[in-house]
Amino acid sequence: MIHTLGVQMDLALAELALAALGGASGSLSEAVVTDLWQRLRSRFSRDDQTVAVLDARDSNDPAAVALLSDALRIQAAADPEFRREMEEWLSLLSKPTGSTINTVHGSQGLNAPGGTFSGEVHMSFGQSER
Repeated sequence: MIHTLGVQMDLALAELALAALGGASGSLSEAVVTDLWQRLRSRFSRDDQTVAVLDARDSNDPAAVALLSDALRIQAAADPEFRREMEEWLSLLSKPTGSTINTVHGSQGLNAPGGTFSGEVHMSFGQSER
């Protein structure tokens, strides 16, 4: 019996396929996209059609994105370990970009250990802000 993935997972795999083909600018670093591409290239090394799509790296080709996302869906349904790996890659896509999280340990003046700040935060370390 083939385990079917839900619509959300199908959409997520399409997003992952798009990222692997280079369409994830701003979502993932170039190094992460390269690692993902290499992993998928290795996984599908015996599938000439999927390798050709990966090698073309054309994120603007809907047919290429569809073919790669279908290949990911089929492999994820057949191999629970591969599915977990793809879920880990997907978690990288869902992390917000452009934000930094700092954790404060101990008190160095006015701070809020465990606090969450949103918006701009200006800090000064003994010098006036400019």
